[in-house]
Amino acid sequence: MNDPASDAPRWEWRIFGADLAALEARLGTPLDAPRRSDEIYLLNSATPHSAKIRSGALEVKRLLQVDGDGLELWRPAFRAEFPLGSEHLARAAAALALHPPPLRAAYDQDGFFTEVVAACRALRPVSVRKARRRYTFRGCAAEAVRVQIGAVPLDSVAVESADPARLREALRALGVDARLNVNFPKGVERAVALVT
Repeated sequence: MNDPASDAPRWEWRIFGADLAALEARLGTPLDAPRRSDEIYLLNSATPHSAKIRSGALEVKRLLQVDGDGLELWRPAFRAEFPLGSEHLARAAAALALHPPPLRAAYDQDGFFTEVVAACRALRPVSVRKARRRYTFRGCAAEAVRVQIGAVPLDSVAVESADPARLREALRALGVDARLNVNFPKGVERAVALVT
């Protein structure tokens, strides 16, 4: 939800479900019309960090901390548009805490998948279609997302803040349990498991 170019850490909470319309209604009025995007998540089996391709750019977020209630502190760690040079990919691999394969000078998006992702057993690409609506709730950024992962449609609602106390207060006001937190890559992984 936050600006991917920003490196400010944010505490995040998210939930997935077949129908979260009632929870979304508690967020109030959306800030804008739904934003649609086709993205590719790179599910990472080796480390807890997250990567995706959106709007022609590779984005990486690092999981910094998980508190006792399961809230997660994430920090955007890398963003660059394709084509990507070997120095970009080395930085992205470092942000993901993965060892990059031997790299050539530059990669377009197709080359990135056929040569880099295919050579990394830890990464699994999954296509995700989203329609996102943004909200502000109790001083926190929030979003409701309609997600399509293969044949699986899901709803997701998320709330985030740099201030964990503010995030907890927002979750109490929404009437949700912080311990039910499921980050986006984990939600994608669970949806993929339903169709494989």
